[in-house]
Amino acid sequence: MRVTLTQFSNESILRGWILLRIEADHICTQIWTSSTFNPYQELYIWLGQIRDCQLPAKMVIDEEGHGVELIAESLSDAVVQLRIEPWMCAHDTTTRLKITTSRCELIKAFHNGIITFVQDEYQPSQWSYIDDLSNINWGALLEPSNMNAQNWRTRKAMYWGGWGRASETGRETVWNQLTPLQQWLVILHDVMLWITNLTANGQITEAYALVSLYKNLPIDIALGEFDASWYSQRRIDLNKKYGLRENFIERRTPYNHSASAKARLKTLKLGQLVDGTIHKINSYGVFVNIGGYYALLHIAAISQQTVEHPQQVFQVGEWVRAIIISIDVEKGRVSLSTSDLELEPGDMLKDPLVVYEKAEEMAARYYQNVVLKLQRE
Repeated sequence: MRVTLTQFSNESILRGWILLRIEADHICTQIWTSSTFNPYQELYIWLGQIRDCQLPAKMVIDEEGHGVELIAESLSDAVVQLRIEPWMCAHDTTTRLKITTSRCELIKAFHNGIITFVQDEYQPSQWSYIDDLSNINWGALLEPSNMNAQNWRTRKAMYWGGWGRASETGRETVWNQLTPLQQWLVILHDVMLWITNLTANGQITEAYALVSLYKNLPIDIALGEFDASWYSQRRIDLNKKYGLRENFIERRTPYNHSASAKARLKTLKLGQLVDGTIHKINSYGVFVNIGGYYALLHIAAISQQTVEHPQQVFQVGEWVRAIIISIDVEKGRVSLSTSDLELEPGDMLKDPLVVYEKAEEMAARYYQNVVLKLQRE
């Protein structure tokens, strides 16, 4: 088994994206992961679960777009099955890979792939200045002989359950699995990211104030002189003085939606016509804000004719009408379509406003031809 990672070099289109290629015997598959793919957090937890027989183990490698999951399931004490399940890849929901291998072989293949990638392929200039993969000790993290048993459980708690792993009610539970000192080290980790964002936004005074407080935290812990109550009070005073809001926890947990967004999700239904604004444009589609919830309009669902890039049709902040073609309440994913609103193939490319004018009529037709048929089945 062989795992290969290759970084995309075209900065203007797929900046920071990685092509993940998995080869085994006569089977080969490859997947584009987005720039939100964080192998440090996800991969360590995933491989740790596999090594400790905590199966099935799932890893989301592209949670922002047409994401896929790597799933490992136990077939016996020594053999696992590895497969790739896309939650949406155009209209293709088939399994793209299904192989059997030993746990050691699987861990070794990913370890070797990551190490080779960082040494030979990784281009830091294609990533942001805080995503330097070279600063991660991959050998210590992923080498089977160096992976201390159960460490992945602690990391999972430190990452608030991993991307989308813990429900809202479960986050307090995983946080309480950590010792008080571990909790403060996680806070320090988050503050470092917070300081970076403040600096990038020109809030230098606020960034310096945070550095002044937290720079001594690891030293106090190392010397056994850490006073949690003092740090807690200073943190409150500092936030009040500079008007800071501790929003870094929300940034680290993309599935930690607000109560209003969750309420909005419960009101959505298959075949429903929705209005929204374009929030973000990627090569594989656009994210649409539909009343406080962000849904994906995949590039294959924009028009019945081929769309080379979503920017052909949309701009950020632009109004859009679409129908809901897929809802996964458990994972918090909503997929949209404008192609099903077209009277003629390519109308979205010619004049989207004409499509929107007939949207109610086409949405009613979609409900009759698709939704009702699914309900009968």
